[in-house]
Amino acid sequence: MTTTEAPVVVTGYDGTPESLRAVFWAATEADRRGNTLVVARALDWSWPGGSYPEVVLAPLSGGAERLRREAEQQTRDAVREIGHSHPDLEVRMVLLEDLPGPALARIAARAEAVMVVVGPPGSGPLGRAFFGSATAGLTKSSGRPLVVVRGEDPAEGATRYPVVVGLDPAADNSAALAFALDFARRHAVPVHLVHAMTGRFRRNTALSEPMVTELTDWLSSYPEVPFEHEIVQDFPEHALLDRARQASLLVVGDSRQSFLRRAVCGSVSRTVLHYAPCPVSVVGVGK
Repeated sequence: MTTTEAPVVVTGYDGTPESLRAVFWAATEADRRGNTLVVARALDWSWPGGSYPEVVLAPLSGGAERLRREAEQQTRDAVREIGHSHPDLEVRMVLLEDLPGPALARIAARAEAVMVVVGPPGSGPLGRAFFGSATAGLTKSSGRPLVVVRGEDPAEGATRYPVVVGLDPAADNSAALAFALDFARRHAVPVHLVHAMTGRFRRNTALSEPMVTELTDWLSSYPEVPFEHEIVQDFPEHALLDRARQASLLVVGDSRQSFLRRAVCGSVSRTVLHYAPCPVSVVGVGK
Protein backbone atom coordinates (compact mmCIF):
# COMPACT_ATOMS: atom_id res chain seq x y z
CA MET A 1 0.00 0.00 0.00
CA THR A 2 1.33 3.41 -0.92
CA THR A 3 1.07 6.46 1.29
CA THR A 4 -1.62 7.93 -0.99
CA GLU A 5 -3.99 4.97 -0.57
CA ALA A 6 -6.60 4.75 2.17
CA PRO A 7 -6.05 2.17 4.92
CA VAL A 8 -7.73 -1.19 4.32
CA VAL A 9 -10.12 -3.40 6.29
CA VAL A 10 -10.07 -7.02 5.07
CA THR A 11 -13.09 -9.28 5.59
CA GLY A 12 -13.60 -12.95 4.77
CA TYR A 13 -16.82 -14.12 3.10
CA ASP A 14 -18.10 -17.66 2.52
CA GLY A 15 -21.68 -17.14 1.40
CA THR A 16 -23.31 -17.89 4.75
CA PRO A 17 -25.62 -15.43 6.54
CA GLU A 18 -23.16 -15.32 9.46
CA SER A 19 -20.26 -14.28 7.26
CA LEU A 20 -22.46 -11.74 5.46
CA ARG A 21 -23.16 -10.11 8.84
CA ALA A 22 -19.41 -9.93 9.38
CA VAL A 23 -18.95 -8.34 5.96
CA PHE A 24 -21.52 -5.65 6.77
CA TRP A 25 -19.93 -5.06 10.19
CA ALA A 26 -16.60 -4.59 8.42
CA ALA A 27 -18.21 -2.30 5.84
CA THR A 28 -19.71 -0.09 8.55
CA GLU A 29 -16.37 0.09 10.35
CA ALA A 30 -14.42 0.81 7.17
CA ASP A 31 -16.90 3.52 6.18
CA ARG A 32 -16.66 5.13 9.62
CA ARG A 33 -12.86 5.17 9.37
CA GLY A 34 -12.72 6.35 5.76
CA ASN A 35 -10.98 3.09 4.85
CA THR A 36 -11.21 0.81 1.83
CA LEU A 37 -12.96 -2.55 2.28
CA VAL A 38 -11.52 -5.71 0.73
CA VAL A 39 -13.96 -8.65 0.57
CA ALA A 40 -11.91 -11.83 0.26
CA ARG A 41 -13.12 -15.31 -0.58
CA ALA A 42 -10.91 -18.37 -0.43
CA LEU A 43 -11.68 -21.29 -2.74
CA ASP A 44 -10.17 -24.45 -1.34
CA TRP A 45 -11.12 -27.76 -2.92
CA SER A 46 -9.15 -29.95 -0.53
CA TRP A 47 -10.29 -31.66 2.67
CA PRO A 48 -10.51 -30.48 5.36
CA GLY A 49 -12.51 -27.74 3.73
CA GLY A 50 -13.87 -26.72 7.12
CA SER A 51 -10.88 -24.49 7.73
CA TYR A 52 -12.25 -21.18 8.90
CA PRO A 53 -13.86 -18.96 7.72
CA GLU A 54 -15.40 -20.54 4.62
CA VAL A 55 -16.10 -24.07 3.42
CA VAL A 56 -16.22 -24.69 -0.31
CA LEU A 57 -16.11 -28.39 -1.20
CA ALA A 58 -16.37 -29.62 -4.78
CA PRO A 59 -18.52 -32.75 -5.31
CA LEU A 60 -16.54 -35.96 -5.75
CA SER A 61 -17.76 -36.08 -9.36
CA GLY A 62 -16.23 -32.70 -10.14
CA GLY A 63 -17.93 -29.36 -10.59
CA ALA A 64 -15.14 -27.18 -9.23
CA GLU A 65 -15.44 -24.65 -12.04
CA ARG A 66 -19.20 -24.37 -11.56
CA LEU A 67 -18.74 -23.81 -7.84
CA ARG A 68 -16.08 -21.20 -8.55
CA ARG A 69 -18.47 -19.27 -10.80
CA GLU A 70 -21.23 -19.53 -8.19
CA ALA A 71 -18.90 -18.36 -5.43
CA GLU A 72 -17.72 -15.43 -7.53
CA GLN A 73 -21.28 -14.38 -8.35
CA GLN A 74 -22.33 -14.76 -4.73
CA THR A 75 -19.45 -12.55 -3.63
CA ARG A 76 -20.26 -9.96 -6.30
CA ASP A 77 -23.85 -9.89 -5.02
CA ALA A 78 -22.57 -9.23 -1.49
CA VAL A 79 -20.36 -6.40 -2.74
CA ARG A 80 -23.35 -4.94 -4.58
CA GLU A 81 -25.42 -5.04 -1.36
CA ILE A 82 -22.66 -3.19 0.45
CA GLY A 83 -22.71 -0.54 -2.27
CA HIS A 84 -26.41 0.09 -1.64
CA SER A 85 -25.96 0.66 2.11
CA HIS A 86 -22.53 2.34 1.91
CA PRO A 87 -22.50 4.25 -1.40
CA ASP A 88 -19.35 6.23 -0.58
CA LEU A 89 -17.29 3.22 0.51
CA GLU A 90 -14.63 1.89 -1.85
CA VAL A 91 -15.01 -1.92 -1.99
CA ARG A 92 -12.70 -4.40 -3.68
CA MET A 93 -13.27 -8.13 -4.20
CA VAL A 94 -10.53 -10.76 -4.12
CA LEU A 95 -10.87 -14.51 -4.85
CA LEU A 96 -7.96 -16.84 -4.08
CA GLU A 97 -7.53 -20.60 -4.44
CA ASP A 98 -6.01 -21.29 -1.05
CA LEU A 99 -6.88 -22.25 2.49
CA PRO A 100 -8.92 -19.44 4.06
CA GLY A 101 -6.50 -18.64 6.90
CA PRO A 102 -3.37 -18.25 4.74
CA ALA A 103 -5.36 -16.44 2.04
CA LEU A 104 -6.70 -13.81 4.46
CA ALA A 105 -3.32 -13.43 6.15
CA ARG A 106 -1.60 -12.88 2.80
CA ILE A 107 -4.17 -10.34 1.63
CA ALA A 108 -4.03 -8.51 4.98
CA ALA A 109 -0.24 -8.34 4.89
CA ARG A 110 -0.15 -7.20 1.27
CA ALA A 111 -2.72 -4.47 1.91
CA GLU A 112 -1.25 -3.52 5.31
CA ALA A 113 -4.76 -3.94 6.69
CA VAL A 114 -5.77 -2.20 9.90
CA MET A 115 -7.88 -5.24 10.85
CA VAL A 116 -9.25 -8.55 9.59
CA VAL A 117 -12.97 -9.27 10.11
CA VAL A 118 -14.58 -12.71 9.90
CA GLY A 119 -17.77 -14.46 10.96
CA PRO A 120 -18.24 -17.01 13.76
CA PRO A 121 -17.27 -20.69 13.50
CA GLY A 122 -19.51 -23.32 11.98
CA SER A 123 -21.80 -25.34 14.19
CA GLY A 124 -20.68 -28.58 15.78
CA PRO A 125 -17.37 -29.74 17.26
CA LEU A 126 -15.68 -30.09 13.84
CA GLY A 127 -16.30 -26.48 12.89
CA ARG A 128 -15.24 -25.28 16.33
CA ALA A 129 -12.02 -27.33 16.19
CA PHE A 130 -10.97 -25.93 12.82
CA PHE A 131 -12.03 -22.45 13.93
CA GLY A 132 -9.75 -22.47 16.96
CA SER A 133 -6.58 -23.46 15.11
CA ALA A 134 -7.27 -21.28 12.07
CA THR A 135 -8.03 -18.10 14.00
CA ALA A 136 -4.95 -18.56 16.16
CA GLY A 137 -2.85 -18.96 13.03
CA LEU A 138 -4.54 -16.02 11.31
CA THR A 139 -3.90 -13.69 14.26
CA LYS A 140 -0.23 -14.62 14.42
CA SER A 141 0.50 -14.81 10.69
CA SER A 142 -1.33 -11.62 9.67
CA GLY A 143 -0.05 -9.56 12.61
CA ARG A 144 -3.32 -7.59 12.47
CA PRO A 145 -6.21 -7.30 14.93
CA LEU A 146 -8.76 -10.01 14.22
CA VAL A 147 -12.45 -9.28 14.79
CA VAL A 148 -14.91 -12.19 14.93
CA VAL A 149 -18.45 -10.86 14.56
CA ARG A 150 -20.48 -12.91 17.00
CA GLY A 151 -23.95 -12.39 18.46
CA GLU A 152 -27.22 -11.32 16.94
CA ASP A 153 -27.94 -7.98 15.33
CA PRO A 154 -27.53 -5.43 18.13
CA ALA A 155 -30.67 -4.30 19.90
CA GLU A 156 -31.57 -0.63 20.03
CA GLY A 157 -29.09 1.12 22.29
CA ALA A 158 -26.59 -1.76 22.23
CA THR A 159 -24.22 0.24 20.06
CA ARG A 160 -23.77 2.54 23.06
CA TYR A 161 -22.46 -0.30 25.19
CA PRO A 162 -18.82 -0.02 26.30
CA VAL A 163 -15.80 -1.74 24.82
CA VAL A 164 -14.79 -4.42 27.31
CA VAL A 165 -11.05 -5.14 27.54
CA GLY A 166 -9.56 -8.20 29.21
CA LEU A 167 -6.27 -7.27 30.87
CA ASP A 168 -3.46 -9.77 31.45
CA PRO A 169 -1.23 -8.72 34.38
CA ALA A 170 1.66 -10.86 33.08
CA ALA A 171 1.62 -9.72 29.47
CA ASP A 172 2.03 -6.65 27.30
CA ASN A 173 -1.46 -5.14 26.99
CA SER A 174 -0.43 -2.18 24.85
CA ALA A 175 -1.74 -3.48 21.52
CA ALA A 176 -5.12 -4.49 22.97
CA LEU A 177 -5.44 -1.17 24.82
CA ALA A 178 -4.52 0.85 21.73
CA PHE A 179 -7.08 -0.95 19.58
CA ALA A 180 -9.83 -0.80 22.22
CA LEU A 181 -9.34 2.88 23.06
CA ASP A 182 -9.19 3.89 19.41
CA PHE A 183 -12.37 1.91 18.68
CA ALA A 184 -14.12 3.47 21.69
CA ARG A 185 -13.08 6.97 20.63
CA ARG A 186 -14.37 6.45 17.09
CA HIS A 187 -17.71 5.11 18.37
CA ALA A 188 -18.01 7.58 21.27
CA VAL A 189 -18.44 4.83 23.88
CA PRO A 190 -16.60 4.17 27.16
CA VAL A 191 -14.14 1.36 27.87
CA HIS A 192 -14.54 -1.17 30.66
CA LEU A 193 -11.17 -2.62 31.74
CA VAL A 194 -11.48 -6.03 33.38
CA HIS A 195 -8.62 -7.47 35.41
CA ALA A 196 -9.59 -10.99 36.58
CA MET A 197 -7.51 -12.70 39.27
CA THR A 198 -7.68 -16.34 40.37
CA GLY A 199 -5.81 -18.75 42.61
CA ARG A 200 -2.78 -17.37 44.42
CA PHE A 201 -3.22 -13.97 42.75
CA ARG A 202 -6.32 -13.39 44.88
CA ARG A 203 -4.10 -12.73 47.88
CA ASN A 204 -2.86 -9.55 46.27
CA THR A 205 -5.33 -7.53 44.22
CA ALA A 206 -2.98 -4.58 43.80
CA LEU A 207 -1.74 -3.93 40.28
CA SER A 208 1.94 -4.09 39.56
CA GLU A 209 3.77 -0.82 39.02
CA PRO A 210 4.49 -1.55 35.31
CA MET A 211 0.81 -2.29 34.70
CA VAL A 212 -0.29 0.88 36.49
CA THR A 213 2.15 2.86 34.35
CA GLU A 214 0.93 1.14 31.18
CA LEU A 215 -2.72 1.89 31.96
CA THR A 216 -1.99 5.47 32.96
CA ASP A 217 -0.04 6.17 29.79
CA TRP A 218 -2.68 4.75 27.46
CA LEU A 219 -5.69 6.27 29.24
CA SER A 220 -4.05 9.70 29.32
CA SER A 221 -3.57 9.45 25.55
CA TYR A 222 -7.36 9.21 25.13
CA PRO A 223 -8.74 11.76 27.61
CA GLU A 224 -12.05 11.94 25.75
CA VAL A 225 -12.80 8.23 26.39
CA PRO A 226 -14.55 7.52 29.72
CA PHE A 227 -13.35 4.37 31.44
CA GLU A 228 -14.06 2.01 34.29
CA HIS A 229 -11.39 -0.29 35.75
CA GLU A 230 -12.62 -3.39 37.54
CA ILE A 231 -10.58 -5.97 39.46
CA VAL A 232 -12.52 -9.23 39.62
CA GLN A 233 -11.83 -12.38 41.65
CA ASP A 234 -12.93 -14.85 39.00
CA PHE A 235 -11.63 -16.86 36.08
CA PRO A 236 -10.91 -14.50 33.16
CA GLU A 237 -13.19 -16.28 30.70
CA HIS A 238 -16.10 -16.22 33.18
CA ALA A 239 -15.64 -12.54 34.00
CA LEU A 240 -15.31 -11.51 30.35
CA LEU A 241 -18.27 -13.53 29.08
CA ASP A 242 -20.44 -12.08 31.83
CA ARG A 243 -19.53 -8.50 30.94
CA ALA A 244 -19.74 -9.18 27.20
CA ARG A 245 -23.52 -9.44 27.55
CA GLN A 246 -23.59 -5.64 27.52
CA ALA A 247 -20.60 -4.81 25.33
CA SER A 248 -20.32 -3.40 21.84
CA LEU A 249 -16.95 -5.16 21.46
CA LEU A 250 -14.84 -7.49 23.61
CA VAL A 251 -11.07 -7.09 23.19
CA VAL A 252 -8.50 -9.61 24.39
CA GLY A 253 -4.77 -9.92 23.81
CA ASP A 254 -2.90 -12.74 22.14
CA SER A 255 0.05 -13.59 24.36
CA ARG A 256 3.30 -14.83 22.76
CA GLN A 257 5.38 -15.26 25.85
CA SER A 258 6.07 -18.61 27.50
CA PHE A 259 4.34 -21.85 26.56
CA LEU A 260 2.38 -21.69 29.82
CA ARG A 261 1.23 -18.12 29.15
CA ARG A 262 0.18 -19.08 25.61
CA ALA A 263 -1.76 -22.05 26.95
CA VAL A 264 -3.58 -20.04 29.61
CA CYS A 265 -4.22 -16.93 27.53
CA GLY A 266 -5.00 -19.02 24.48
CA SER A 267 -7.74 -20.83 26.38
CA VAL A 268 -9.28 -17.49 27.36
CA SER A 269 -9.25 -16.12 23.80
CA ARG A 270 -10.60 -19.41 22.40
CA THR A 271 -13.40 -19.48 24.96
CA VAL A 272 -14.59 -15.94 24.30
CA LEU A 273 -14.28 -16.44 20.53
CA HIS A 274 -16.63 -19.42 20.78
CA TYR A 275 -19.16 -18.16 23.31
CA ALA A 276 -19.18 -14.35 23.56
CA PRO A 277 -22.57 -12.76 22.74
CA CYS A 278 -20.91 -9.79 21.00
CA PRO A 279 -18.12 -9.17 18.46
CA VAL A 280 -14.68 -10.20 19.76
CA SER A 281 -11.29 -8.79 18.80
CA VAL A 282 -8.06 -10.71 19.38
CA VAL A 283 -5.11 -8.34 19.19
CA GLY A 284 -1.56 -9.66 18.99
CA VAL A 285 1.52 -7.93 20.28
CA GLY A 286 3.11 -7.69 16.85
CA LYS A 287 5.43 -9.89 14.91
